[in-house]
Amino acid sequence: MLLSTILRRQQQQKQHLPTLCQRGTTALFLMILSSRDSAAMTTNAAPNATTLTPTDFYVIAREHGKVRSDLPVWASKQMDPFQLGENQQKITDNGESCVAMERRNVKGVPGAFQILNVFSKEETQRMVDKFEELGFTEDAAVSLPRSVRHNSNLNWIADDRTLEIIWDRCKDFFSDDNDEGGVNNDKKPLGLNGKFRVYRYEPNDFFKIHTDGSWPGSRVVNGKMVVNSFVDRWSMYSFLVFLSQDFEGGETEFLVNKFNLALPARNMQEAETIGIRTPVGGVLCFPHGEHPLHCLHASATITKGVKYIIRSDVLFEL
Repeated sequence: MLLSTILRRQQQQKQHLPTLCQRGTTALFLMILSSRDSAAMTTNAAPNATTLTPTDFYVIAREHGKVRSDLPVWASKQMDPFQLGENQQKITDNGESCVAMERRNVKGVPGAFQILNVFSKEETQRMVDKFEELGFTEDAAVSLPRSVRHNSNLNWIADDRTLEIIWDRCKDFFSDDNDEGGVNNDKKPLGLNGKFRVYRYEPNDFFKIHTDGSWPGSRVVNGKMVVNSFVDRWSMYSFLVFLSQDFEGGETEFLVNKFNLALPARNMQEAETIGIRTPVGGVLCFPHGEHPLHCLHASATITKGVKYIIRSDVLFEL
């Protein structure tokens, strides 16, 4: 039933999706409902004192959800609010404190890989604490009903310094030397999408089978959120940052072709599910949008604890 709904909804919305012929668009993706539906109407809002919090975050814009029309999009008044640069300097000055980052391909899932030890536990905890202070909502600026996307969320437009620090840590793992099988389609990776979708999964929360859509690069320009702030790039990978690991359930589940694990599944008859856990501080990356290796995937139900993740996107040259 879900896949037939995916097919119908995707066909209805195809005319609204950007044309990305450069990325090898395939007709296969007409059957997939993209969570890129979250390109809901956005209205810019100038920051003011009433929206500031003790953490120096403010509401830079508001989006329409399924229920509310005023979902906040947050931004920070200061650069690097989570002190990622401070920790990076400590690592540089004191080599023995550095835990080596590592790329690990996800066995059986085409194009997917983890980058381990990107963030320290202290960094992830600082992020969780501040996101909890800002507050999560059950409503979201997506067309998917809560029966499919059953979690809480908030949106943050990351500052340029934060984006620079994270990309500096990860960019080498997207280089040609690490691009096994030419997954990058000979496109150069340029950075991260500044729109960070933060998800909180509590017991009985889940995200049923869906796909991730491709996005332009959002960022703050002159105090306002600009959704498409670049003319030379678009996303091709999802970039999931795991901020916690003290939970049970919640595996990321990919549907692959059981007859050929080098390919995604395109219907339930040929599907095999591969579940994976990513440690706290790690990043899970996989092709999305109209990339031919984009897999249907889900987040399994949480049975205990709380799962926090950030979803961003890796931007590639057009």
